[in-house]
Amino acid sequence: MYRAFNAVFGKVSRIASPDVVGLVQLVKTVCQYYAMVLRQAFPANKSDIRSLQYVVDNCFSKIFDIKLKETVEECMREFNVSTVNDVIDARKRKFLAKYSVSENSLCQVFARVGNLR
Repeated sequence: MYRAFNAVFGKVSRIASPDVVGLVQLVKTVCQYYAMVLRQAFPANKSDIRSLQYVVDNCFSKIFDIKLKETVEECMREFNVSTVNDVIDARKRKFLAKYSVSENSLCQVFARVGNLR
C-alpha cells in the first residue's frame, strides 16, 4: 500500500489542494480495501492492524508534511477517514448483522457468538 501511495505522491507531490483531497481519498479507499481483505483472508491480530494503521498514518504525515501523531489523527477526522480498526469492526458488524437475520439456526448461533466478542 505504501509503495503505491509513494508512486502517486511522487507524481503529484504537494502541488495543489485538489490533489491533496484526491490523495486523501486514495488513502481512504485503499485502506478500507486492505482492511477488508485482511479481515477476510485471516483473523487479523493487533500487530497486523497496527502495521496497517502505521502505513495510513505515514501517508497522512507525508501528504500534510506533519510529524505529530495527534495532528495526523486530527487530519484523519477532518477528512472523515476511519482508523483501520474501525473499518474492520464496521465490516464485522455488518457481516454479523446479515448473518444473524438468516433463518438457518447454525448461522444464528455463530452470529450470537460473534456478537459476544
